[in-house]
Amino acid sequence: MQELVQQGEDLILPCSDPAVAVVKGFRRFIVGQDIAQAKDRNAIAVIKDERVPEWVGSTQQLGPRRREVVKVQYLPHMSYADLAQVTRNLMRDPTIAGRSYLAIDAGGVGRAYADLLNDRSVLHTRVTITGGENENEHKERSLTYNSVGKVRLLSMLNSALHVGDLTLGAIAMRDELTQELEAFEAEITAAGRMKIDGGTDFSHSDAAIALALAYWLSDHRTIGACIGETPLKGYW
Repeated sequence: MQELVQQGEDLILPCSDPAVAVVKGFRRFIVGQDIAQAKDRNAIAVIKDERVPEWVGSTQQLGPRRREVVKVQYLPHMSYADLAQVTRNLMRDPTIAGRSYLAIDAGGVGRAYADLLNDRSVLHTRVTITGGENENEHKERSLTYNSVGKVRLLSMLNSALHVGDLTLGAIAMRDELTQELEAFEAEITAAGRMKIDGGTDFSHSDAAIALALAYWLSDHRTIGACIGETPLKGYW
């Protein structure tokens, strides 16, 4: 039997037998980026998201979906123009180019930063992190922004890590990331709403937020993700 072939993000098990239905899998890289402001640090997180086709007897089927954190990195303070160039280079790295997707924190200075990415032809999804648990889309200057509650982002990430939908790979910053994730604390406000805050001595949860953005994007419609085996028509 032939080896797995990758075409863009598609994974294919070639087969010359016309009686065999070739099942197409995928391997993509989802990048989340948290933009530094006054006291924060620039941070990126990369998730490898794949579902690999495999032989079961004489037929092909898709294996389980696996999402693994393969990179977390702090980037030094620099001008936003320089950061946009660094991000462009990252997204064009041959190891992920053509099969990678980017979500950025587009709140505050992130709006201007997103324009710099557009100037450099870097495709991305703009996310504004809000209070609460809601999620919606809106337009500004004909551009789509996704408003996502911080509680929603971090709750999704926490659940995924606990049930195994997302795993931490052998990354250099594994300990620092774990400390950031464990530093979050939830409380119920006087209005009965949940609030989540965190931070460590070395970070203001920047890497954790970048990872939460990447995980959120991994299930978003813009990259062809769906619930279950087939997309729910009309759901989005």
